[in-house]
Amino acid sequence: MEKEIGARLRNARESKGLSLEQVQETTKIKTRYLHAIEENDFSVLPGKFYTRAFIREYASAVGIDPEEMMEEHKDEMPSFEKEEAAQYKRVQKQKEPSAKRTNVSKYLPTVMTFVLVIGLLFVAYTFIKNGNNDLGIGAADQEVSDNDINVPEASDAEDTESTPVSSDPTDAEDAEGQDGGEKTSSEESEDQESSEVSLAEKGTGSFPEHTYNIATGEEKSLTIELEGTAYLEVQGEKNGENLISPIEYSPEDSPVKVDVSDKKQVFIKTGNALGTIVKINGEQIDFQTQQATQKLLLNFK
Repeated sequence: MEKEIGARLRNARESKGLSLEQVQETTKIKTRYLHAIEENDFSVLPGKFYTRAFIREYASAVGIDPEEMMEEHKDEMPSFEKEEAAQYKRVQKQKEPSAKRTNVSKYLPTVMTFVLVIGLLFVAYTFIKNGNNDLGIGAADQEVSDNDINVPEASDAEDTESTPVSSDPTDAEDAEGQDGGEKTSSEESEDQESSEVSLAEKGTGSFPEHTYNIATGEEKSLTIELEGTAYLEVQGEKNGENLISPIEYSPEDSPVKVDVSDKKQVFIKTGNALGTIVKINGEQIDFQTQQATQKLLLNFK
């Protein structure tokens, strides 16, 4: 077969009475990309390594077995292996500058700590020096008072004696109780934010879908870090509403933070799994294979 995959998809769509807009609602792929696929104009798609993923989604939406169709029309597909190798090289090159920046930033905490210690020593020296000067002035004032034979009133003496901090053990216990309460609250917060991640099913094929079960507290956050350009889709549930715009994102957009606080399930697609890092409450969710295009189905418990 030659240049028939687009016509086959279009015929299947029309036989089901579906418009491009309806296919877009199902696949979340823009209509201009769907139209380009029907015309076999793969150069319009956002990178050749997206072509196979988009065609599979289109085929599923119109009732065609994606794997069978890809095998029958494999000669029409762009070279996926070359694109994957090129994408991997781009990711490696982008990681090198990051490593250099990491070496510089590695010493930054040490320098800041040194500066802070010097500052504290300077403040302590100034405080001690000023304290000694105050003691000297107080002694001089006392000598003048003795020469003038000015006897302080009893009320002043009582005020002076009442100045020291109260040694009431009840106050100390209250302070310890407050400290203990704050520590307990902090520990509870850490327990709520921790997550238990378990791989329920490892995906297969050239566009694998990996399923994870995640036990987390009431608060949960999703962060996606990018080490290379990647097409991303994040849905509230599989084939549900989009939580971010389904477009290409670059490292300049990183990190991409997504509000999933009220979600029981999140579905993620990426066109560059080698350069995409997904984290739930700061814990990384691993892609299980080396394919460029992969999916993650996250079920929250």
